[in-house]
Amino acid sequence: MNHKRLLASLLGIIAIAGLLAGCSDGSLPSAPDVAAPQETAPPAGAAEPETTPAESPVAQEAAPPASASQEETTPPVSSANAVTGPSTEPYEPRTEDGVDVVYFETSNPCSCMAAVGDTVEQAVLTHFQDELQSGELRFFLLVSNAPGNRDAVKEFNSQPFDLFVVEYQDGQGVIEPLYDLWSLTGDDEAIVDFVRTNVTSSLGRQS
Repeated sequence: MNHKRLLASLLGIIAIAGLLAGCSDGSLPSAPDVAAPQETAPPAGAAEPETTPAESPVAQEAAPPASASQEETTPPVSSANAVTGPSTEPYEPRTEDGVDVVYFETSNPCSCMAAVGDTVEQAVLTHFQDELQSGELRFFLLVSNAPGNRDAVKEFNSQPFDLFVVEYQDGQGVIEPLYDLWSLTGDDEAIVDFVRTNVTSSLGRQS
């Protein structure tokens, strides 16, 4: 590791440590027992969906059958309306040109750190749908304390929370940590602008 990268990494550690100290618990989350983020499940004890009682035989007979022209049909989902979201699969390097945005966060972040991750995701998904759908840009949202992401954490020299942009030329990637993100915590608009500016610059260097 060269001195420049070591200094940048240390600055990132100091910035994130300060942020965590200001969170509600001020401590790093513990590693989960599973190898991947858990799927969202309905909360325990949630009320079962209500069922509509069947109509009485009299009411059913009184209603005339609907004609084929009156039946509503559900239009097919258009690919133009599809939204390409972040990948949570283990990170795999590219073998050709392109740009990757990689954001690491723990499985149970405090509210302030969760807000940063949500805003980063909003910035990428809102402003770069064309690039995501074409494959020119990939967006990875990785759980840093999941065992399946240990190799990626080591490869990126990442802290529990970190944002990176990786530029690939002919399959050779250059990792750039975006530590300045942490000075913008609490200002969602500034974070969106910061992410958009950096990703746009990286994409512009591809042409």
